[in-house]
Amino acid sequence: MNPANAIVGVLRRNLQETLRGNRLAEAEDILSRLKKEDPLSRETRGLELELLLKTHRLAEAQALAQQLCQLFPDSGRIQQLAGQVAYRQRRYVEAQAFFRESQRIYPHWQTQQWLGKTLTQLGSFEEAESLLLAARAHSVQAWLDLGWLYERRKDWPAAVDAYESFLKLHPGHSFATEQLTRVRAKQLDPEALIEEAEALAEFGEAMPEVLFEEYIEKLFATGQGPAAREALLAHVPAPDARQGTRLAWVCHHARAYDLACQLFLRHVETNLNSFKYLAALESSAAKCHRLPEVLDLYRRLASQERKLYGRMRNLTSRMQKGSD
Repeated sequence: MNPANAIVGVLRRNLQETLRGNRLAEAEDILSRLKKEDPLSRETRGLELELLLKTHRLAEAQALAQQLCQLFPDSGRIQQLAGQVAYRQRRYVEAQAFFRESQRIYPHWQTQQWLGKTLTQLGSFEEAESLLLAARAHSVQAWLDLGWLYERRKDWPAAVDAYESFLKLHPGHSFATEQLTRVRAKQLDPEALIEEAEALAEFGEAMPEVLFEEYIEKLFATGQGPAAREALLAHVPAPDARQGTRLAWVCHHARAYDLACQLFLRHVETNLNSFKYLAALESSAAKCHRLPEVLDLYRRLASQERKLYGRMRNLTSRMQKGSD
């Protein structure tokens, strides 16, 4: 064997191993060496794209994925990675196309699972369920994906079953436990959950974070808006990005637009690629006269997401028409 080929083979295997183990600093070093030995091959460029995904450099990953799909259109792996980039950026229609093309070129259960996840986000629940049920034979993670599908479909008993099935295989898993607790709370009558929260307060105990969103939603649903506002404004600690985003949507759907706007503004940076999120932010801000704040925030963040420039132009025009 050519010594140069042998070195490339060893570097590829080592890089794949470090990526699987999430040893990302080590992976960066190995990729640098591999690019010196074998800079242009499909394998090297694909591993580079995988590393960009793992290190959350999505803008770079998108640019590289576009290039590689043109250079290697017959690579199922490249198509799948391009789909993962699009999925992470919430470009689900594009992600679906990449995953379908990857599956056409080289059928694989992992691509099937990614397609199922993407179709769940697009609301194509029947096909998504079929794909994810099949993926269970290869991936325990498919149970979590099914749990989210059933949540999206508001099939709470099925979601509970999915999360419980995952937890039987991974007892104590924090995310699955949180999801299971939250879904069980959705099955409670509003009065039951509110009474439970009030009982905890009487004993000086804070409500678990995972139940707080359901508590707020049920207060709004039962016409107790002032109590929901009081609980939100007194909430300590401040919600993290994931919970804050969910609470923003709860307030938006309850037409508490001032609270929704406040929460949407707080978590824009983690939702820059979500058209739906930004549209809801602007809608809430317009209803409580805070569009100038949104425009200022977009100006500060536009270097991170170029699509904000178009939104800035539209907002400026909208505000000018409103002042005429």
